[in-house]
Amino acid sequence: MTARTARPVLSATFRAAAVLAVVVPSLVLGPAAGAARTAAPGLAAGSATAGSATAGSVTAGSLVTEPVDTEPSGTGATRPTPLEGLDDEPESTPVTVRISSITPQVLQPGQDLQISATITNTTDEALEDARVTVFLNRFRMFTRDEVAEWAQRGLTDRAGDDALTETLDEPLAAHATRSVTLTVPAAAVHLSTNPGLWGPRGMAVGVSAHGERLGLARSYVLWSTLDDDPPQVPVSVVVPFVGPATAPVPRPSPEETEKPTPTPTPTDTATAASAAVTAASTATKDLTSLTAEGGRLRRMLAAASVDDAVTLAVDPSLLVAADSGSATAQRFAERLRTAIGTHETYALPWADPDVAAVQHAGEDELLRVAADHPREDLDDADVLLWSADPGTPDAQTLGGVQAAGAGAMVTAPQQAQERTEALQQVATSSGDVTTIAPDAVLTDLVTDDDVQNTPATTAQRALADLAIVARATVLPAGVVLAPDRETAPDRETLAAVVDALRSSPWTAAVPLSKVLAGTSTAPVQRAPAATRATGELSASSVTALADAREDARSFAEVLDDPDGYLAGIDDQVLAPLAVAWRAQPKARTVLVRQTVEHVRERTQGLSIVETSDLNVIATTSDLRLTVRNDLTVPARADLVVDPRKACLTVGSFTTPVLDPGDTAITVPLVAHANCDVVVEVALVGPSGQDVAEPIAFSARLSPTIESVGTIVVGILLALGLALGIARTVRRGQSARRGARTVAEADAPVSLPVLGGTPTDPVPEVAADERAARPGPGGDAR
Repeated sequence: MTARTARPVLSATFRAAAVLAVVVPSLVLGPAAGAARTAAPGLAAGSATAGSATAGSVTAGSLVTEPVDTEPSGTGATRPTPLEGLDDEPESTPVTVRISSITPQVLQPGQDLQISATITNTTDEALEDARVTVFLNRFRMFTRDEVAEWAQRGLTDRAGDDALTETLDEPLAAHATRSVTLTVPAAAVHLSTNPGLWGPRGMAVGVSAHGERLGLARSYVLWSTLDDDPPQVPVSVVVPFVGPATAPVPRPSPEETEKPTPTPTPTDTATAASAAVTAASTATKDLTSLTAEGGRLRRMLAAASVDDAVTLAVDPSLLVAADSGSATAQRFAERLRTAIGTHETYALPWADPDVAAVQHAGEDELLRVAADHPREDLDDADVLLWSADPGTPDAQTLGGVQAAGAGAMVTAPQQAQERTEALQQVATSSGDVTTIAPDAVLTDLVTDDDVQNTPATTAQRALADLAIVARATVLPAGVVLAPDRETAPDRETLAAVVDALRSSPWTAAVPLSKVLAGTSTAPVQRAPAATRATGELSASSVTALADAREDARSFAEVLDDPDGYLAGIDDQVLAPLAVAWRAQPKARTVLVRQTVEHVRERTQGLSIVETSDLNVIATTSDLRLTVRNDLTVPARADLVVDPRKACLTVGSFTTPVLDPGDTAITVPLVAHANCDVVVEVALVGPSGQDVAEPIAFSARLSPTIESVGTIVVGILLALGLALGIARTVRRGQSARRGARTVAEADAPVSLPVLGGTPTDPVPEVAADERAARPGPGGDAR
């Protein structure tokens, strides 16, 4: 098949465009221009050249007119162009062509176009009389779809008009590679210098022999007229740095560190081989591999170092893990810290937690813990969230932005060509949330490992797409290139793209903060319905981790140094939440279970000694309880005794400081009635939380036994007194008491005369007078 027989049939639209290319310029620019353009040959599909040349000579391509651009600048409408025969699958061609450089990247009037390429003969036979041709498609592209279609065309599809042809002076041997440099003089470019016609055009380098096209590489010519001052699109490149799935080895609790180390037993050995220990050991090896030459993290750092405009998003736990890892990992940590010092850097939450899993479980406190975790070298960095799922996150997931106090969430790259705006607002029940949607096409360009693409062609493609963006009616707040966690950009490709962004008149390489500071041009979206991704940690597991952590924190409130007691707890709880664990769901399940068990061990150490059931027969009595402290530090908790019935109440008492060992506490009880009552005893912290397992016992109250006995004794005493008096009265005078009465009767009835003595004679009393005197009992005798 020859190049002439391979050319497609021109469509009616293309013929009309060709006629307009001749007629309209003559009407606009005058007869001279029209005459010059009508003198040009028709728009053949790269078949004929103006002549042939020997190796190294330059032949001007056919003089082709530039159609007048009738679309107003910035409309973004799709304009039909003669781009036909799209091939979906790449072809295997006899000759491979790779474009290594295009100079200048942005071509202006009066400049020569120089293209360097390598051609490789993939066949087993030498290639005789090979010719290398530069094709130009002089129609400006209006949409990003057109840019993509041009890149996807196949070997036999239209490549434009030949602008330059060179003939190799020597045969190309089988499987041999040769470099060529082709220079299209400015006079052969033939692109319009009218203002407003800047933008991308198709370009290709083909190899043919004996009239048959054998290989082709496509790219773009980026045209900029001298009188144009196009607007600049802010473009930011963001590279995430996260480590492998890991877990910190559980630290012994403070009381365990002071105990002597026991002799290891088989059980201890099995415990040491826990999921956390296994994960930590595996992560150390993986981190060494990732930071070694050719490793993902090493390649990411190399790519990010191409320009200070590249923004970094770093998981702070990665630096800690690298510092304690191998020598290779430690060197990587030093290099990453250096890059952090020269690049704008955002901090991912500690351990890169799965935001969707945490939010779907309603445990946004864990996300706040991860965001607020102390982070060396990143204390001043703003927090950035990074979605692990395709598409726009649901409302629950987006709520993590507010929970973590983050500036935005980076979502999966967006595929829609018409939506180039990276900065987007998504409506949720708690307000609008800012998301950053990387451009899928541009991101793929810097991460694609297709050997057909080169840094030079990738840079041209990026500028071609961005030229379409820059011509939009409203300029976006920015465009973002952001690979995912597991994909490292190619360093040379990214360097070429960033250099192109800096040199192009319609782009500007900026850090991510410049994009976030802009105003989104996209309408506010509604968050999609809640979805759960494959590999996402279950809500029950997230809740179990959150509850275990909260229990440990509550227990630590009774200690004088709660922070020291809780050291390492947050790291343990956050580790199983990492996105990296999605790839290992079975190992993650075991890790979650063991983490919950180990964290809950920190809630043990205080206990209430069981007591037997109680019989109470008094109105007031004392209850003696014992609290045991197995920790090595004092605890400050309150003992709460709670009878379940009102027949028993507890008097006032104070719980002393619970020193290590047993502490006896006396509790006053007051019984009000006979009853059987259950008494619950708890040990609580300052916030009323239980810090020991509560106990309960039964009490049988009989306080009326004491009261009845007292009454009976009182009655008996009163009866005894009454009986004694009555008995005395009934018995009358005894001989002893009667003798005393007679003696008293004979005694003087009056006192002696003043100055007298008792021995003075007593006057005699007549018998009748004596009889009239009252006796001792008060009765007259």
